[in-house]
Amino acid sequence: MRERLAGAPSVRRRLLLFLVPALLLLVIGAGSLAYLVALSVATTNYDRSLLDPVLDLAENIRVGADGPRLDMLLQAQQALLFDHADTLVFQIRAIDSTVIAGTPALAAPPPLAVGEPRFYDGMYGKEPVRIAAVLSRNGFYVLVGETLHKRQRLIWEVLAAELVPTLLIALVVIVLAWTGVTHGLAPLARIRDELQGRGPDDLHPLDETSAPPEISPAIKAFNNLLGRIRVASAVQQRFLASAAHQLRTPLAGVRMHLELVLRRDLAGDLRAEIESAHMATMRASQLAAQLLVLARAEGAGATGGDTERFDLRDIAATAVQQWVPRALARSIDLGFALEPAPLCGNPLLMAELLNNLIDNAIRYTPQGGAVTVCTGHADGEVFVSVEDNGNGIPEEARDRVFERFYRVPGTPGEGSGLGLAIVHEVAERHRGTVGLEARAGGGARFTARFPAPATTKRT
Repeated sequence: MRERLAGAPSVRRRLLLFLVPALLLLVIGAGSLAYLVALSVATTNYDRSLLDPVLDLAENIRVGADGPRLDMLLQAQQALLFDHADTLVFQIRAIDSTVIAGTPALAAPPPLAVGEPRFYDGMYGKEPVRIAAVLSRNGFYVLVGETLHKRQRLIWEVLAAELVPTLLIALVVIVLAWTGVTHGLAPLARIRDELQGRGPDDLHPLDETSAPPEISPAIKAFNNLLGRIRVASAVQQRFLASAAHQLRTPLAGVRMHLELVLRRDLAGDLRAEIESAHMATMRASQLAAQLLVLARAEGAGATGGDTERFDLRDIAATAVQQWVPRALARSIDLGFALEPAPLCGNPLLMAELLNNLIDNAIRYTPQGGAVTVCTGHADGEVFVSVEDNGNGIPEEARDRVFERFYRVPGTPGEGSGLGLAIVHEVAERHRGTVGLEARAGGGARFTARFPAPATTKRT
C-alpha cells in the first residue's frame, strides 16, 4: 500500500499531464492555422504584385520584319524588375518554345488562354521561385519569376505575431493553474501540518469549519475514525488499569501470607521453596504496579492528563531520598547534582520516570559502584539524567532496551523489562525524548529531555 501511494501522481502532476499536452496541441493547431493563413496572404498579395511586370512586358512585344522583339529599353527593364529583397527574371517565348528574350532557365508554363494569368512554382538555378505567366494577344508567353524571400519573411512575421501571444497565454495558463492548485490545496497542507505535529495518541478531531466543501466529507469520515479509535483506546486502557489494579490486591494478600509463613520454623528445603514463591509474588506485584503506571501514562497521552507546572529538581530530590536506603544496602554511592528544571506536565508520571531510571541504575550497578542523578536547563530544554559506573549496555542492544519486556541477554537480576518502557512512554507523553549513551570509564547514562515552558528563563 505504501509503495502504491508513493508512486501515485500528485494533483499538480496530474494537472500538468493534462494541461501541457492539451496546450501543446493547441499551439500546434494555432501554428498550423497561422501558417496556412500567412501562406495564403503572402501568396495572394505578392502574386498580385508579380503580375504587374508580366502585363507590362506583354504590352511591349512587337512583331516586325525581322521577327518578334521586346520593345523596351534595358534601363526600363531593370527598373521594372528591380526589387530590394528578391531577384526577378523574365522570359518571353513563342508558341514553339523559342525563347525570344530573357532567361531560358524558367520552366515552360502549362497551356494558357489569351489574357489568363497563371501562377506556379519553379526553380531558377538552385533557388525556388514563384512564376507568373500570361499569353499575350499576339501569341507569346510572358513569364516573370521571383525568389521567395519577401514571402518567407511575411510568413514568419505572421507566425510570430500569432504564436508568441499563444505561447505566452499557454505559459500564463500553466502558472495560473499551478498557483490555483497550490491555493486550493492549502487546506490539505494545513491538515497535514496539524497531523504531523500531533503526538502518537492525540486523537482529538480535526476542525471541520474551515475545510472546503470538497474535502469536508473526508474530514468528517476521518474524525469518525478517530472517534472509534479513541473509544477503543479508552476501553483498552480501562481494561489494563482494572486488570493491574485487581491483581495487586490478591498478590498483596499472598505476599503477606508467605511472609507470615516465613516467620515460622521451617525445614531448609521447605523454606527455600516458600522464599522462591515469595520472590515470584514480589515480582508479580512489581509487574502489576508497572502495568498500572504504563496504563496511566498511555491514558494521560490520549486524554491530555493532569498538567501543571513543577520543577524536576524537586521531584528528583524526593526520588533520591526514597532510594537512599536501597543504595546503602548495596553499598552504592547515590549522588546528585540538581539545578532548576521547570517543566509543565504530570508530576506523578515524571516521578515514575525518575524512579524507574534510578531503580534500573541501582539494580544493575555492582556493589560499591556509584549512581548520579542530574537535572538542569540548557538550549531551551530541561533534562534529567541518571548515570552509573556499572557494566553498561552493549551497543547492539541500545535500540531495544526501551521495548516492553525486553531484557539484555545475560543480564542478572529479576527485572520485568517494563521499567525503561515506562520511561520512554512518559517522555513521549511530555513531548520529550530519552537517550542512552555509554559513560566514559564504563557504565551508562540515560538522559530525558523535554521542551522548556515558554515563560521559562535560564537562571
